[in-house]
Amino acid sequence: MVVAVSLTGCGGGGDVAPGAKATEEPRAGGGSEKPARRAYDPPVRFEGNAVDLTGSGQPSTSSGEALRPAVTLVDGVAYVDDEGGINAIDTRTGDSRWYAETKYEPERGGFGTERVAPLVSDDGRTVYAAWWRQVPGEGTMPDRSVIEVLAVDTATGKRTWSAEIPPDPSSTGLAAIAIGADGNLAPQVVGVDAGTAIVTSADTTYALDPATGAVRWKKGDYRALNLAEGVVAGGEETGYAKGRLLGVDAETGKRRWTVADARQPAHAAPKLLSANLGDRSVVVDAVTGQTRVSFDSRDWRCLDDARSLVACSKHGYRASDRGIVVFDATTFRHTWVLPDHSGRSVPKVTGFWHGALYGEVGERPVVLDGTTGKDRETEPNAAPIEIDRYGGVEGTRFIPAAG
Repeated sequence: MVVAVSLTGCGGGGDVAPGAKATEEPRAGGGSEKPARRAYDPPVRFEGNAVDLTGSGQPSTSSGEALRPAVTLVDGVAYVDDEGGINAIDTRTGDSRWYAETKYEPERGGFGTERVAPLVSDDGRTVYAAWWRQVPGEGTMPDRSVIEVLAVDTATGKRTWSAEIPPDPSSTGLAAIAIGADGNLAPQVVGVDAGTAIVTSADTTYALDPATGAVRWKKGDYRALNLAEGVVAGGEETGYAKGRLLGVDAETGKRRWTVADARQPAHAAPKLLSANLGDRSVVVDAVTGQTRVSFDSRDWRCLDDARSLVACSKHGYRASDRGIVVFDATTFRHTWVLPDHSGRSVPKVTGFWHGALYGEVGERPVVLDGTTGKDRETEPNAAPIEIDRYGGVEGTRFIPAAG
């Protein structure tokens, strides 16, 4: 596959991989000191005693991207959105640091319900999640459905605010159909700023006032994917097999920009989203709606490295349907592309963090240098989806970093 991409701008195995920074946590005071925990920025090898992330797995009836474990990894803690609340698991010990329960209990029996990975604020102080809940009626009052939203202090596990949203039925009168490329219908907290919390569920987006929990506005047939600089960006269904990208004002819900005839929207980076536009894919600025990157084929999906790079990739059954393009998140200039006529295989991308791109060639994990595209580690022992300086999440387990 020769990758045609248009951008619009404004190996080895020692104890520490080349370019990685190894540090140690300071030892705690007192007589019962634990050995310092090794940290790698970024980690490129994984081994040691894995930690089971109980409750992060999805129901057996899930498929596709909905199978992704409901876990977010941040600085030594795995925040798990299980069916009853948020569990903060210490990835060093496997112990729960705290557990924040929802007000209403989940439904018992059956296969369980799908959840989405929690959202952790940029400053790391708050974690957010949302769930479907069926609330039993009392007396003459019937049962009712709510979307329960929790905001929890990451240091203490105490809730900072909560909300209950009466969900709107699907505009079609039938079961909701996923608008996003990930097929997600589960409740999700997309973003929170000083005055607005954006929550999606099924095919509707809700804007909440965090101070009161009140719904400020809501929009059916719309899946929000980004909240950036006061703009909510996402995909809107405009008819059967028809859609567009839409940016709206976070405070009022009024339209700010549109990209017509766009489908399969997906989050690409904090200020970018992607979509299929006819027979190609585009990456669009979430704030302005301007097209930043364009690919000559459909179904490209993107990840950012939580620093300065974005990797867009596709991985089909045929070698001709595979490719990776990495570009700068600010200038949109590409740094490297695969395939590159060198004969190298194109990995299936699983994760991207601090300049390290994680993936698999066949069933063999590999780590590429996010800046150059060269092989950085050929035997990493894992292809994680979530990464921090202490290790990575593969499946429903945390595997410690070893280099």
